[in-house]
Amino acid sequence: MRKLKYFLLPLFLGILMYSCEKDDSNIIDPVLYFPVIDTAGVTPDLLDTSFISVTLKAKVTSRDPIASVIAKIVSPQDSSIAEVNLVFDGTYYSAIYTKQLDCFLIGNYKVEFLASTTKGLNSNLVTSNFGIINPNNIPPVVSNIVVTPDSTQSGVDVFLIFMISATDFNGNCDIMNVFYTGTSPNGTSLTPRNLFDDGSCCPIEGTGVPSGDTTAYDNKFTRKLFGGPPQIGYYKYYIKAVDRTGDTSNVLSDSIYVYP
Repeated sequence: MRKLKYFLLPLFLGILMYSCEKDDSNIIDPVLYFPVIDTAGVTPDLLDTSFISVTLKAKVTSRDPIASVIAKIVSPQDSSIAEVNLVFDGTYYSAIYTKQLDCFLIGNYKVEFLASTTKGLNSNLVTSNFGIINPNNIPPVVSNIVVTPDSTQSGVDVFLIFMISATDFNGNCDIMNVFYTGTSPNGTSLTPRNLFDDGSCCPIEGTGVPSGDTTAYDNKFTRKLFGGPPQIGYYKYYIKAVDRTGDTSNVLSDSIYVYP
């Protein structure tokens, strides 16, 4: 009986191994062939006009047929402007993209190239850039400054509201920043703070509270703060705007008097 057991055990193991080998022979690992963008670019890479006219070009290598090559254009404000389908010309996938900008938005524009095969496989993402400058830039203008309250008692917490209108001849998208600086009664510089035209949509970074702006994109920039100015005397505030070229607007000033 013991000899029979020893004889049957190798036989059983052999059958089991044969069965496994037979099943494994039916399994075929799929081989995926992803397309590759070898080169991609934009010409020209610098424009000095609000009318965009650029050539988008990419060279793609793929074993499988290409379904599409798309160039996504992203503005300096990180918003998508367009997705352009490139056409194969025998060597490259290319297209000419033109657009008249509603607002003369200068800065760095990003172009993201992506190829896809008919099997739904995507290539590597290749990024190129082109820039728009404005050699005839006109600085922004600020007006209608409002700083309230005119006066407050020392140590009493109140809402401080800063408002100003800001416009730009090149379009309001050219306004990069509106902010105030100032001095306390003893001459110490105040911390600069940004004003916003966002309709209080979102908490200001690092504060957790909204700006206090009433209506978004109406050219009225606002900042609402809560606190009590500790020093007695005049707090002086200076508000200005800066555009994307770095040019500064006129400066308007106002003050809050803190009494004992």
